[in-house]
This record gives sequence, structure tokens and C-alpha cells, in this order.
Amino acid sequence: MRQPLEPLNGKKLHVMITDAEVIAIGTVTKVTFSRTLQPPLETVVIHVILTLERVLKGTQGLDTIEIEETYNKFSADDVEKVPEGTHVSEKGVTAQIAGPAPPVGRYRDGTRILVLLKAIRGSKQYRPLGSGSHDAYLGVFEITSEGVKSDRYRFDEIVSGHAKSEADFVNFVISIAGIEK
Repeated sequence: MRQPLEPLNGKKLHVMITDAEVIAIGTVTKVTFSRTLQPPLETVVIHVILTLERVLKGTQGLDTIEIEETYNKFSADDVEKVPEGTHVSEKGVTAQIAGPAPPVGRYRDGTRILVLLKAIRGSKQYRPLGSGSHDAYLGVFEITSEGVKSDRYRFDEIVSGHAKSEADFVNFVISIAGIEK
């Protein structure tokens, strides 16, 4: 059984900030999903358009950033189908899938987020740090009226204290990274 990640602390956040090519704040303006079925797996690709408010690290002058994340999951609906779409047998199959949620961001139109990104080689798109890995912290933080949140892991006491407001969290990120305001 996979153990949950320890709460994110300042040292681990510093590593994420150092590894990120782009750190940006923006609003999710479009989310689309595409699926490719190759039984028993289904590959899900999430495409996100983030309208930028502020770039803390990386290329300045962009209006939007395209984020792409990919993950595989078992397809319960098509367990017995072959790629041509025909059933292997006439029997129905019930599948129960247990385990952690896919290690990708949860995006909704209109949501404000702070992201730590790496460029996807050979494209103009970016992928959040930790995307696709259950053993890494995901670089997607939702900004709400109650502060900054991660839906994948907890913050330690120090990071949690800064995450109570957007301004404090952004200033904390800037101070860790040594970024000029």
C-alpha cells in the first residue's frame, strides 16, 4: 500500500520552485478532455487554457499558457472490448477499481490557480511539476477566498500559515525563490 506524502514543507517547496521553469497565477478559462481507449486501459489527456494574471518566474509577456496532463486508467465500461469495438464474450463484466486518484490537477473553468510548470519538450505546452507521479508533490494550488489550497496533500504548519491568504503565499514563494517582486 502506498503511503500518503508527508505534508509539504518549505524545504520541499523550495525544491519545487527551483525545478519549475514557470511559476504563474491565472484563471482557468477552458478545460477539455480527450480519451483514447486501448482495452483494458483508457488514456485521458487534459488540456487547460490558463489566462495569466501574473508570472512570478519564467517567460514574461504571455497572455495564456496551455497546460496538458496525461494519465492512464482502467476502463470499466470497455473491459471486454477489443480495439475494433467488438465484445470478446457475451458476458457482462463488473469492474471495481480501487486506489489513489490520478496524480493530475483538478481544473474547473473560472478557478484561480498558482502553478509550477515545466515545458513539454517539442511543444508550446506545459505540465505541472509532479504530474503523473504518486510520489511527487503536484504543482497546482487553488486560490480561494480562504487562501491557497492543494487537493492532493497537506501543508506543514509553516506553509499552512502562509497559505491562509493569497498574498502571504505568493510572498512566501517569492522569498523562497529569491525572485524580485
